[in-house]
Amino acid sequence: MRLWALVGGLSLGVLAAWSCSGDGEGGSTTTSGSGSGGGGGTAGAGGGSSVTCIDDLQSITLAPDNLMVQLDGSSAPPVTFKATGELANGNTVTLPADQLAWTASRGDDTPPGDIDDGVLTPNPHAGGVVDITATDSCVTGATTVVFYLDVTVGNPSDPGAWDGDPIVGPPAPSIVYPSDETRIPRNLYRTIFQWRSEGFDEFRLIYEGANSKVTVFTDGQHGLCAAANPPAGCWEVDEVSWSFIAASNAGSTASWLVDALDTSTNPPTVRRSEAIELGFSLQDVEGAIFYWSTTSAGIRRGRISEQDPEDYLVGKPNATTYSDPADEVGCVACHVVSRDGKYLVAPVKSDATDSLWVTEVTNNPPPTRVVTDVPDASGHGYATISPDNEHVVVTFKKDYMWMVELQTGNFEVQLPTESFGGGTTPDWSPLGDELVFSTGTGDGPSDASLALIPWDGSAWGQPTILLDPPEGQSNLFPMFSPDGQWLAYSVGKGGHSDQTAQLMLLHRTGGTPIEMIKANRITSNLMTDGQYQSSLPTWAPPGDYNWVAFNTKREFGVILEEGTQQIWVAAVDLDKAENGEDASYPAFRVPFQGLYENNHRAYWTLDIGQGGSGGSGGSGSGGAGGGPPCPEILNVGDPCDPLNDCCETGSYCDTNDSGETYVCINVVPN
Repeated sequence: MRLWALVGGLSLGVLAAWSCSGDGEGGSTTTSGSGSGGGGGTAGAGGGSSVTCIDDLQSITLAPDNLMVQLDGSSAPPVTFKATGELANGNTVTLPADQLAWTASRGDDTPPGDIDDGVLTPNPHAGGVVDITATDSCVTGATTVVFYLDVTVGNPSDPGAWDGDPIVGPPAPSIVYPSDETRIPRNLYRTIFQWRSEGFDEFRLIYEGANSKVTVFTDGQHGLCAAANPPAGCWEVDEVSWSFIAASNAGSTASWLVDALDTSTNPPTVRRSEAIELGFSLQDVEGAIFYWSTTSAGIRRGRISEQDPEDYLVGKPNATTYSDPADEVGCVACHVVSRDGKYLVAPVKSDATDSLWVTEVTNNPPPTRVVTDVPDASGHGYATISPDNEHVVVTFKKDYMWMVELQTGNFEVQLPTESFGGGTTPDWSPLGDELVFSTGTGDGPSDASLALIPWDGSAWGQPTILLDPPEGQSNLFPMFSPDGQWLAYSVGKGGHSDQTAQLMLLHRTGGTPIEMIKANRITSNLMTDGQYQSSLPTWAPPGDYNWVAFNTKREFGVILEEGTQQIWVAAVDLDKAENGEDASYPAFRVPFQGLYENNHRAYWTLDIGQGGSGGSGGSGSGGAGGGPPCPEILNVGDPCDPLNDCCETGSYCDTNDSGETYVCINVVPN
């Protein structure tokens, strides 16, 4: 039997920052006895007194069973569970809550709330299923609570005007960004939802999934969308509202539509857009993205859950400098990072060197230099790191590739690739047994094939062609998926600024290439010809989805016309690829970039750094757009520019009024 409990009211006005106390980092909380456990724990692992097996106990039943609770996003009163035990003689007894270890958990990364002695304090910001268990360490009982979130963000000027039945069809708003079927990391946060307004100026956004309904009233005004032509509306979600939408539907989908209020009729008419479907990852998408920013003449590091990137190894505006020995970086080119995130290798031109550098990744920039002089590796080239971090394969416009020791840069062996005209853009399989490369030399050789060369741990075998290019084109920039079974690569004419470049998938054993059609072609919620220079794909660390980051010269909804190359990400379903289907979903723009940065080669790896939500406030390292360093560190409450200003540590520049004003606000925990 399911029981409904109504929690709180059903409307929120202006939202304030919130925090989850005691939620821990995982999707479960545990207590043992009267103590309070940490997130992600297991039964009996929390603090407080330990529990022991109850004599003759055969089973535990928890009540209420399969409870359903409605949330309003603001507060949630506690839910008390009663444990009943059945003994070996058939009798039933009430079990004292403090004699059991209690656990609350979810199947995703959303905090479930806290449970203490059978009393659950729910997370008020997310719908979904929370599993409750109680154990004496020998016998366990379980039940679930289904939370449904119904919340309203913002206030309409005339609530009664929205009572009419919506009319679908012109004139009505049309959704621009994100595109239909886009899959989004649950911890992305900074999405700006965008639509064509058709001349209307009052809007109702509805996000509805199995576990939530989020209604947003907005005028659609946002500083970044003000110049859109034709006119557009935008709503930049904050962390609280994002938890309503994404955390409630982690591992699932929700629909999104836009209603406009047409006040030219009496009574007003509600004009409704076509709905689109958005999907959210079950788990947080982890890792650090090291990307090559020509704006900063070097490598920046960003994280999906952060507002701003950091200058990690750059030539401008504030060049990276070393004191022992003294050296200032002038330019850093195409880089590679080990999959475990521990080493970064890149060609670096500095005051003292012009060579391939091997560096050790650090929590805070800059990286620690390990090698700054690899013979014959000056200028522009590529490299790849072995999975055991022992070797680096190097290619610098020669008719061969060669391998050096990672810790010394000393030459080890030449790879036998002369018969293929050399090799370029190599990638070492995460399984460690082979390397893939494009034949030829340089950045984008013409008529390049994909080739594999085996590695037995001590010697290289003979390379073989895996895939010849289509006539007049080249197969370039291959990279292995995290499981080592698939290759993402680009196909096009080759060379710089190749408008025709498209993302492709190929199994490591060969076969028929699969175009990533949705990632290539769906832009601004429309199917296009995909001519956006989409290239240099790299894979994220594995999760419930696979993700491919790439650089592309496409428009960003209504905010930015097609211009410089930027980093976008598309989810990939490799089960579809196994069936020969398009495995990609429409892409989304990585939000931590400055609007006018020129960015390439987003190398995505495990993160050894200090992750977290919000921006990198307090660094004083310059705005997200690659401008000059911050003239000052602003305090909480100070007006700020989200692209160029730095807020004090523990805060970031954000808006509470859809872009009309920005101030430094406290960081909201994830």
